[in-house]
Amino acid sequence: MDGLSPAQAAQLAQVPRGNTQKHVNRDVLADLLRHEAPRLQQPALRWLDAPCGAGEFLAQVRRFFPQAALSGTDVRAEAPAVPGDPVQYVRGDLSRGVPFAEAAPFDVVTSISGIMCFANTAQFVAGCAERLRPGGLLLVSNDNCLTVRDRLSYLHSGRVRRFKLLFEPDEGNFQLVQHQELKRLFDINGIALRRVVYTSFYTEDLLYLPLALLLWPWQWWQLRRARSSTGHALRGQLFGFKSLLYRHYFFVGEKQG
Repeated sequence: MDGLSPAQAAQLAQVPRGNTQKHVNRDVLADLLRHEAPRLQQPALRWLDAPCGAGEFLAQVRRFFPQAALSGTDVRAEAPAVPGDPVQYVRGDLSRGVPFAEAAPFDVVTSISGIMCFANTAQFVAGCAERLRPGGLLLVSNDNCLTVRDRLSYLHSGRVRRFKLLFEPDEGNFQLVQHQELKRLFDINGIALRRVVYTSFYTEDLLYLPLALLLWPWQWWQLRRARSSTGHALRGQLFGFKSLLYRHYFFVGEKQG
């Protein structure tokens, strides 16, 4: 992997998928190692994962950033079983707010494939921003609903692939958060969006490549002519060609002082 040592690349190749799309955990960690290594090497690093699930991602954080003090929150009754020092765990419903209001600010807050699983995304992003110190990182990953495959699914059935047409009361994935909305929430909460990274490409999606090639010139033209405060470089990251084929993406933002 570009910008990483052979040892790091070998370790990243062993990162398990966890409870998300393939390669998401691996690519998130690779991005942080590639772009944020100096700030993530500090000895008193504080890291919050929300929601943390069974701790699959936090276990990898401890592997690559062993000096970090880890915290997590989820609706589960028990704290995640992560090797090493116990994770500071608070049970909580993220649709009602982000815990740790009394704790010291965090250096990193991550949310891996979580925002589709609970409501009140605006309150959640605001809570994450409040828990960060100035200059801290907020990383949020989400399923991509802009793919050609999703667009065809919506045309034929009225839904994008990850969301059923009819929800059960205990539905796991029900909150569709579009790129535009997530970017807006970063902006209004003082989180400067630094990078948008697409991941989780499946070979079978090459079947949609011809349609993507047909759609891309029109999408590129719309991006170029749209009036927006968002710069062209960031527009290209948000809605670039990969957005038509890759199934997942993540935002990396920095809290402004």
